[in-house]
Amino acid sequence: MPGFGGGFVGVDVFFVISGYLITRLISEEISTTGNFRFAEFYVRRIRRLFPALVSVLIVSALVAVVVLSPEHLKRFVREMMTAVLSVSNIFFFSQSGYFDVSKTYKVLLHTWSLGVEEQFYLIWPVFLLFALRLRRRAFLSVFVALGICTLLAAEFWHDREAAFFLTPFRIYEFAIGAGLVWLERYQAPRLASEFAAVCGLAMIAAAAHLITPEMHFPGLLALLPTVGAALVIYARDASLAGLLTRNPVSVWIGKISYSLYLVHWPLFVFYFYVNYRPLTLFDRTALVVGSFVLATALHRFVEQPFRHPRPGKGEMGRFATRTAVLGASIIALGVSVVLGGGWHWRLSAETASLLASARRLTVHVDPCHYRSEKITPELQSKLDECFKQRGSAVLILGDSHGSDLFDALASNSGDRHVIGITDGGCRPVRPLHECYFRELPNFLASNKSKIDSIVFTQKGSYFLTDYISLPVDLEVIDGTVDFVAKLAGTGIETVWLGPQEEPNYEVEHFVPVATQPTLGESFLRAENQHIKDVEDEVRKRLGASGVPVTYISKLETIGKLTPALFVVDGEYTYSDATHWSAKGEEIFGAMLMRNPILHRIFFSASKTGAS
Repeated sequence: MPGFGGGFVGVDVFFVISGYLITRLISEEISTTGNFRFAEFYVRRIRRLFPALVSVLIVSALVAVVVLSPEHLKRFVREMMTAVLSVSNIFFFSQSGYFDVSKTYKVLLHTWSLGVEEQFYLIWPVFLLFALRLRRRAFLSVFVALGICTLLAAEFWHDREAAFFLTPFRIYEFAIGAGLVWLERYQAPRLASEFAAVCGLAMIAAAAHLITPEMHFPGLLALLPTVGAALVIYARDASLAGLLTRNPVSVWIGKISYSLYLVHWPLFVFYFYVNYRPLTLFDRTALVVGSFVLATALHRFVEQPFRHPRPGKGEMGRFATRTAVLGASIIALGVSVVLGGGWHWRLSAETASLLASARRLTVHVDPCHYRSEKITPELQSKLDECFKQRGSAVLILGDSHGSDLFDALASNSGDRHVIGITDGGCRPVRPLHECYFRELPNFLASNKSKIDSIVFTQKGSYFLTDYISLPVDLEVIDGTVDFVAKLAGTGIETVWLGPQEEPNYEVEHFVPVATQPTLGESFLRAENQHIKDVEDEVRKRLGASGVPVTYISKLETIGKLTPALFVVDGEYTYSDATHWSAKGEEIFGAMLMRNPILHRIFFSASKTGAS
């Protein structure tokens, strides 16, 4: 919602509340009975969480079978199985990366925080029982040290995905809530409590408004909502805090909050999947209202009955058995879908064929059309061999879009000697990982006589500030201009082939049982206009630099991406949201070869190799 870019900090607030409530429950049981019953604790937790979760999983699975494509259904059941096993946060962490799908296709993405919560339930009672055996001063020292260490880990750990998804990096948030159990024994004056309540609410509101996904989070910045939550809990009897936390509406939302948490995200994802268009204000409002309706029903008919079971001998054992059987059944269903290829039988023959076209691979039968992700001795040996046979080469450099370009140009270049050095996520400025650029200068210097042209390309959205939208990142453009200037400085003819359109249309996005989404002009929307903005800025800054590099526009050479160009001869021309398929490489490569500069480079006589 506008104005709430940091709404995700609600998870951090929840972890503080959970740390407080669970710690108080455990410490009160130990102080009252002198003992802690693990089995009873875990059964209560399962009763609290599992029935509502399973209900949402079952309903979501029924919808998923109807509307999701095979690949998306396979992903959904993996999410479902890991959610049942309380490790979905680990699953989503393991799946994050360069080729990860958009969050709008992750039906159970929200369960990552439930995974963290359930893992906290496993380790926290053991830690507390150990810590409470220590003397008070030693206990507090261990407790504070644990919180500080995990906070610093979250702040300075190099892998931000790990810091976000994994439980060890969230312990300090639970610890802040747990610390309140001992702090609240010291009552503050009324005026101080009122002040704490106002400050706490203001800190949470500021975090929800000011923090954005692009910021360094979690870590020290997470102290804003978490300390704010702690202040509100500590001052919960303050009259000012009560205006927001103790009124009937807030209390009702609090009661259904777990059910609301479970139902809202699948509802949004499925709605978007079926309609596939930007959500309007009416859509958002209707989905929020629908979430509350479903959450109320789930709370009334599932949460409450299972949370408060009928008393009876052996009830705990029966519940545990039913839970285990139900969990095993869900996992079995998931395994069936995965082994069954996403249940392709749901697709019509035409839809199955179209989806398969996106996975068809480009096969190079010419031995002197070859590509490598790194500069290796094998690559050098291949270059030497083909130089003797075919003469000098055209070298294609780039990232994953460079791989697209290599396939497209090599397959349309006859018997020309073509070499590609391309790697997904590799770019001259801010690469995603270690790339071939370090070895490239020496490679070019030692093979100058064997390479007569260089063609460079890069994914256009990498030139956007957040890889999605405007403004254009001028620092990245300038750095890339410097890179191509160095390429031209070798004396080898250098061409910069501009970015291709990125429709961001998932080819897997189908409604296999109902109807296929309409491929209209608005359907192929997304970042196309932004890519044009990127190209305009690249051209302007490249021209101003005076670098002797030829710029060729893919956007102008290929033309606007239309539905007729998106599906050709019953095949997709894109394999995913931004990359060309084998059919696309065939079609777009032929179009690019009509450019007189590229045609000259690939079809003029090359320098002859030594006999």
